[in-house]
Parts: sequence; structure tokens; C-alpha cells
Amino acid sequence: MKTEEPTPNLGQTLEWLRKELAEMQIQDQKLLVTLTHLHSILEELRSESAHWEDAMSSRGASPIRARAGSEGQGHKPMSSRRLAQLLQGVDSRRSSLP
Repeated sequence: MKTEEPTPNLGQTLEWLRKELAEMQIQDQKLLVTLTHLHSILEELRSESAHWEDAMSSRGASPIRARAGSEGQGHKPMSSRRLAQLLQGVDSRRSSLP
């Protein structure tokens, strides 16, 4: 015995697709804002790193030794905290069918 499932109305299907696309556009905009923010943080960290390496090389210290010394002092990288804060607000894409 064969039971036929009712096929969704084309208009309903198109409406569902429009709604899903609108939600995806909102998510894409949020992701773009997050990506832009992360990019600015990376640029800031690169600038700080270059400044730090210039300061260390002008003192005659090896940047590698200076890094090894500062890592042992228990300093946490600033970027990991910021990244965690940013990613807490990011929604993952959802997958649903009509």
C-alpha cells in the first residue's frame, strides 16, 4: 500500500526559502562584524609585537630569549581572551527543512 504525502504548496516553499535566506543574511552580517573585529585585533597584536621586537632588539636582547623569559612569568595571551569573548556571541548556522 502506498500512502502519498501531501506536497507543500509552491508558495509556502518559496516563503520558507525567503525566510531561511533572510536569516542566513543576518548571520552572515554578524559573522562579517566578528571577522572585521578579529582582523582589527590581529592588526593591533601585530603592531604591538613589532614594537616589542624593535624595543628588544634595540636593547641588544634576543627576541627569542625575551619571549622565553616572558612566557615563564604566567602571562596569558591577550588574544585568546578576546577571541573567546567574541565567539561567545556567534550563532552557528542552523539547518532546518520545511
